[in-house]
Amino acid sequence: MYQLKEIRILNFKSIDYVIVKFSKNKTVFVWKNNAWKSNILKAIALFFSWNHKEITVENFNDRSKDIVLEADILQNNNSIITLKIIAKIVDNKVVVKYEENYDAKQRKNISEFLKKINFIYIPGDRNSYNRNNSWYTKILDLILENKKESIESQDIFRNLENILKSVKSVLPKEKNTKFSTSLSHLNETNFSILKNDDNEIMRNLDEIIKKEENKSDIRNFDDLTIWTKNFVLMALFDLYLKSIRWVTKSDTFKIFIIEEPENFLHPHSIRLIDKLLQDIAEVENTQIIYSTHANELVSNFKKDKFEIDSLRFVYKMSWFTKVKQIENKYWDYDKIMINLMFKNTDVFFSDAVILVEWETEKISIPNIYEYWPWNEQDLKDCSLEKCSKYLWQNKVNDFFNLDLKNIAVIDVWWKGALADWYEFCSELLWKKNVFAIIDRDANFYEDKRNIERAIKRVYKVHAREERYIDFNWIILDGEFENYYKAEKIKEYLWTVLKERYKDDYLTKKEINHLIYKLDHLKITKKISVSYEKLFKTYLRWYGKPTIAFNLCIWLCENNWYKKWLIDILKNILYKVEKNRNIWWNEEVVHHSYFK
Repeated sequence: MYQLKEIRILNFKSIDYVIVKFSKNKTVFVWKNNAWKSNILKAIALFFSWNHKEITVENFNDRSKDIVLEADILQNNNSIITLKIIAKIVDNKVVVKYEENYDAKQRKNISEFLKKINFIYIPGDRNSYNRNNSWYTKILDLILENKKESIESQDIFRNLENILKSVKSVLPKEKNTKFSTSLSHLNETNFSILKNDDNEIMRNLDEIIKKEENKSDIRNFDDLTIWTKNFVLMALFDLYLKSIRWVTKSDTFKIFIIEEPENFLHPHSIRLIDKLLQDIAEVENTQIIYSTHANELVSNFKKDKFEIDSLRFVYKMSWFTKVKQIENKYWDYDKIMINLMFKNTDVFFSDAVILVEWETEKISIPNIYEYWPWNEQDLKDCSLEKCSKYLWQNKVNDFFNLDLKNIAVIDVWWKGALADWYEFCSELLWKKNVFAIIDRDANFYEDKRNIERAIKRVYKVHAREERYIDFNWIILDGEFENYYKAEKIKEYLWTVLKERYKDDYLTKKEINHLIYKLDHLKITKKISVSYEKLFKTYLRWYGKPTIAFNLCIWLCENNWYKKWLIDILKNILYKVEKNRNIWWNEEVVHHSYFK
């Protein structure tokens, strides 16, 4: 039993210094775009593909320093095998040390380990990576190797014949001894190809390959479109998973590293490849490592198999690649993990978040930012230089665009969860870019305890209510919906709904009844509860999200939100812009190689 436990990287490509720890089954790199996640994967590949011999001058982050790479392999849950690569520039040439880093006993142990490893690196462009040892031929070899231990292998080989029939015409023309041997071994099986294959992935692959074969410019696998290559990848993983069902315990250690498995795949196919990767990761002596931008490949948590602490968040600080891991100590984030499985995965790809209680706010706040009639005055009271730039370029609305600023509004389901989400997002993002909006109601005494607990855990200080705003806790004086006038709801019914249903006698009667009720609604009551109850009573097909969406846009277009709410939302963006170029306040790591 082996496991890649940890890797330490110094001075390699965009990486100044990072330590990356790996989960037992599956490790996923997410978050910032253009943070060079692939450089971490390429550093891992150097240990197992012998490509460390091909380190070039361009691989050095600082050419005056050495590249130092170390990987710890856990063996049988006790002993550690450490692999080390050192590269330096001497007389403008790269000198790489590998075997020289070990004594005779260590070299023997490492040599034995490398004989027991099957390492497959699948690049983002799905090209061969190394034509003499292509990833697709290596997976085929693994499938055929598993056949030797299979009791019931006919189904495997029927599928394998299908895929080889489809792909062999576009495989590289140069000789590949290992693959050729595997292919000839296959031809001896004499299994007939099924005419009606019930494997959905295989059917899709066959259809795609037929379309590709009509193109005259295809000479080898790398000439296929990335879409087709991904279907080949899925089919191979599917076959591999089938092949290992009958395999007895193996001491061969298999590592699959994949750059963005979701590339050019339909959402249905992304879900399929997610299931395949998860199932493969759970096979003994196997690790899956990949980078992704797909929500579906991040939020597929599975208890004790793939959880929040299996994610690695990659970002840039001072133009260096950094890595952060969220630890789920004492199962603090289990409830959040369940929530993330259904929604809110945008938090993993955002620069800042606004946490809100319910779906009304989640729908309304982005609509306010988009539809509110922002004007020059809204930027004139901003002291930031960037505000002046937007004003000068006459792009006021762009400044208030949440999508352009990569800000997510997160609905945490209920107000009691706001404090937990605040702690989680503060650990994930730079904490000053995490905002929480909460209503002051009858239970606010209990809410205050949760808020103060969260501030204490995140900022290590005790804060009274008057200081909540300093830590981005925004207290609304009553319900969120109190920030527009109740009579405007009535006007909405008169001018919009009544006109829409003017020919529907029964609906018009219900609207009149609702208007009468609103005339007798006291402003001091919870308007949100009151109007939602009224709407649902008299207009049953109008649920809470529909009310929030339609009413919010209408209020924005008529400039009928209260100024204080608009000022709150405006100041959130001022703060985000102020913090735009500030990242985590990390301790400086001093290192003199690795100990």
